[in-house]
Amino acid sequence: MMYQPLLQQERLAKIMLVCVACYALLGMHLYLPHLFGIGLQLPFNMAGWLFVGLMTAIGLWHWHRRRLLTSRFWLGVVAASAVLWLPFLYPHNNSVAGHALPRMLGLTGGLLFYLALQQCRFNGRGRRYLLYCLLLAVSVEILLGMVQFFLLEPDNWFGYNTEVRSPYGIFQHRNVMASFVVTGMVLAVYLWLNEAKSPWRPFLLKSAWFAAVLGAGAVQVVLLQSRAGQLGLLLGLGLLLPLVWQTLIKTRSKRLLASLALIPLGILVGVFGLEAFEMSKRSLNIYTQADGRFDIYAHGLRMWLERPWFGYGYGSFESSFYQTYALWREQTPGAEALFTEMGHPHNEFLFWAIEGGLLPLLGLGLITVLVLRLLHRVPFAQALAWVGILTPIFIHSQTEFPFYHSLPHWFMVLVLIFVIDAEYGQRRLLPAPPAWSRWPVRAWAIGLMLFMASGLYAGQQLTRYAQHEGRVEAELKAVVNPLIWYDRVAFYRHHWQLKKALLASDRAQLLDYASWARRFLTHTPRAGIYYNAYLALTAARAPEQAEQLLAEARRLYPNVQLLRAASIKRARERLEQVSAEMLPAELNDFIPLYDNLRPAIGGAY
Repeated sequence: MMYQPLLQQERLAKIMLVCVACYALLGMHLYLPHLFGIGLQLPFNMAGWLFVGLMTAIGLWHWHRRRLLTSRFWLGVVAASAVLWLPFLYPHNNSVAGHALPRMLGLTGGLLFYLALQQCRFNGRGRRYLLYCLLLAVSVEILLGMVQFFLLEPDNWFGYNTEVRSPYGIFQHRNVMASFVVTGMVLAVYLWLNEAKSPWRPFLLKSAWFAAVLGAGAVQVVLLQSRAGQLGLLLGLGLLLPLVWQTLIKTRSKRLLASLALIPLGILVGVFGLEAFEMSKRSLNIYTQADGRFDIYAHGLRMWLERPWFGYGYGSFESSFYQTYALWREQTPGAEALFTEMGHPHNEFLFWAIEGGLLPLLGLGLITVLVLRLLHRVPFAQALAWVGILTPIFIHSQTEFPFYHSLPHWFMVLVLIFVIDAEYGQRRLLPAPPAWSRWPVRAWAIGLMLFMASGLYAGQQLTRYAQHEGRVEAELKAVVNPLIWYDRVAFYRHHWQLKKALLASDRAQLLDYASWARRFLTHTPRAGIYYNAYLALTAARAPEQAEQLLAEARRLYPNVQLLRAASIKRARERLEQVSAEMLPAELNDFIPLYDNLRPAIGGAY
């Protein structure tokens, strides 16, 4: 008779598998109207963290009653993650470190979810079902992309731009969609190569599914015109070739060859789609131009070499990047200004190095070594295949920032590595945690679910507020969970303060707004905030401070139209015509004011 704890773990694995399937089929693809952005500003990411909180609660609810099952790999990653947390303790450069807290909590939440998976007794079949769930999620996204490209009409419910016609799925961006789809395509080939041939009927159905993912995915990769996705597909499939060759020698499978032939066929269909439908086609020059990334990487490397040990401080990348780039541009004849609103250097290692210095680099290097060491225990062809599956997202993380844009990418990496670890890793049994420890873990999981549920509702409240022309301040005060949208809520609240102060000629409130803007600009520099603060100081009769602020803004952003002499002159003339009889809503268009805080999604996107 099987021991009771093992039976409980098997039941736990079935429940966890149902949750993963529900997330892959439904939760991952939630669309609600939103204000665009990255991370928790996108509803499908909040829904995803709600599911992760639920699965963490299920896996770790009774963790104090038995010894913890984990692995040598997980313990190593926990140690590496502790190294990533250490820069928060730097006393001299962590004044805005709170803005890095979401990504650190995301890392910690991923590790707890991984630990919850380890407490489930997944056998080989269960681990394979986890991979099926990932492929199911990719299949839904491919289907959504096809519907977007071929079926949606203008003014559709999804807010999809039918003039651009880039089938970005739920992700709102071509490269994020491409790396997700390409990972699914490589995974489909791997699953096929390791699929049991009997019973015959289920094998045929799965073969048809894998073939459909390969053919339709290839169409999407062409339509998305994503360099990162196309490179990920080439390298991923290339790393699978030894396993493909072994399988063909053993089985001489004509069906496998026919299915692989669907990839070039899908590419041809995609090329036809580019020509047959009116859409925004990218020039072939994208394959020879760095799209601004060379300048970003070059200056990012200069920043790290200037402060290699401790960096510029967590959360300070955007402000530090533009400040140092402006100084370098002044010292370098012929240097051009970069685009605005860039919150990431489009390379994950460079990002951590700039903000945290050497320690985060060592932490990331340790995680990379741990993954490679785990794969070293896998047969060579299988190891290359797993590297091929992970390659598209890894390449994307070195050219942009998919983990900050998309929780599904982080979820997919965690599940893929868990499957490798569960099959080939070295297991470790830890002592049963003390009974009191269950409460912090439960509080984390339940709090995460409540936070994300309220955040989904708050996002809808803020979206209605931003899109409503007759917005009133009471709507802003009614937002139930402003923490997810902290910067934007703070911007909107102080924008009301600015409008009221301008109408009432309240010098104290105008100076208070300028003081807030100064603090805000230390972590989120925006040309529009500089512009509004300049007008506030001008109206408060502080011309020296106003001119000093304007000079600083023009130094950082020499190409921004809003800061040019004609725009400033027009705004000052309108400022003198403001009267107390005007409505606050009229000021935005009359002066005009900068009234919409755009997220830093990366200029090279």
